[in-house]
Amino acid sequence: MDERNGGGVAGSGPRTPDPGPGLNIPDRVLVVGLGKTGVSLVKFLAGLGKQVTVTDVKSKEQLASSLAELNGTPYVGHFGSHSKDDFLDHQMILVSPGVDSNLPLLLEARAKGRRVIGEIELASRFIKEPIIAITGTNGKTTTTTLLGQVFTAAFKDVFVGGNIGKPLIDYVLKGQKARFVIAEISSFQLETIETFRPHVAILLNITEDHLDRYTSFEKYAAAKWRLFENQTSEDYAFLTADLAGKNGLKARSLCFSTQKSLTEGAFLDGETLVVRLSGQEFRYRRDLSPLIGIHNSENLLAVLLTSHIYGIDRPVIEQALRKFKGLPHRMEFVREKNGVRFYNDSKATNVDATRRALESITGSVILIAGGKDKGGSYKVIAERPDSIKGLVLFGEAKEKIEKELGASLPTHMAATLSEAVERAFAIAGPGDTILFSPMCSSFDMFKDYKDRGEKFRRIAEAL
Repeated sequence: MDERNGGGVAGSGPRTPDPGPGLNIPDRVLVVGLGKTGVSLVKFLAGLGKQVTVTDVKSKEQLASSLAELNGTPYVGHFGSHSKDDFLDHQMILVSPGVDSNLPLLLEARAKGRRVIGEIELASRFIKEPIIAITGTNGKTTTTTLLGQVFTAAFKDVFVGGNIGKPLIDYVLKGQKARFVIAEISSFQLETIETFRPHVAILLNITEDHLDRYTSFEKYAAAKWRLFENQTSEDYAFLTADLAGKNGLKARSLCFSTQKSLTEGAFLDGETLVVRLSGQEFRYRRDLSPLIGIHNSENLLAVLLTSHIYGIDRPVIEQALRKFKGLPHRMEFVREKNGVRFYNDSKATNVDATRRALESITGSVILIAGGKDKGGSYKVIAERPDSIKGLVLFGEAKEKIEKELGASLPTHMAATLSEAVERAFAIAGPGDTILFSPMCSSFDMFKDYKDRGEKFRRIAEAL
């Protein structure tokens, strides 16, 4: 379906016309994908006076909310399917994160000399302020949000966005001016970078995920490692100690670890978070933060290390740690009924996230899991059979999970999330925890992980 939209350009336009060397944006540009990022890209490019064509396999009706946001912005829209002509008729193609960069039409366009980049690459060309970028299979949203709160308390003017909700291009589009730009970056976004260079790049962890998109774990990991690709000796690279030996980084590398002490970097010493830099040592009580679990200790160490690199005062850091209660759908305490605790961990869309959640709970757990399979193995969950009193499965992946775990764990099947919660509560006794940590994406039955988590919360509260 072809749609033309005209009128004035929404937004204030870019605050600088200079994207730096090496990026000549042609007069005609194609945007692939009209989600939140795609909408911002269309607005930005139209604000530069470019002729923008946008294509999406979703129908006009499915994209109604996105199209409403573009009311008044000039563009040509092709919806319902992709056209080969669109991909070959434009010299520059901007890809939204949800679009696979190995889409056959994109591969053909690249082979014929078309330039394919993503929103992170485009936005970074217009940003002159220091960028702190965080990636990892798990923990990146928590780390990005907490780091944003620490830096906002210290410096006031800080932009926090990227994969976390506000596209990085919005910072440029709205003419903002901050001391720092803090961005959560996904592997999908890193697929299409060219020169993206954060001043501080943080890699929290890499475990199996998105194997429905990547043909191997190695290719997924390679996308994550691209975060460091363009850094120089003037930049910083922070990563866990177990990943440190696998890099050939050009940036100044510092590690954080929950397993061993470090002469330089950040580590967990019993119940104390320790930062050692340039001969100085800073110690923080772990219980300053209400975030539970060893995985959150890693997130906190990354935050502390970054904060001290920029000289943020200790009282500012401590206050931010105390105030940050965590994020919805991430080990979120919902309620206690008849001595049974309910936790909403709907953001756990991969197996490692669920493993980490299980490790943060003492006592017996009834685990509710399932959803749309992402291609990984679930077998690691069976390594702690004594702690799992019952496994309740629902969703598209329930048969696969049951096949891998059913012989090791007492397993029950449910047709719906509501039935899964009722079965879990029937199994649980006083002192037990019902953990909703799906290990899968939500797109078989729900709009997204937030929708899924909110429905779990409502079901649990209604028991």
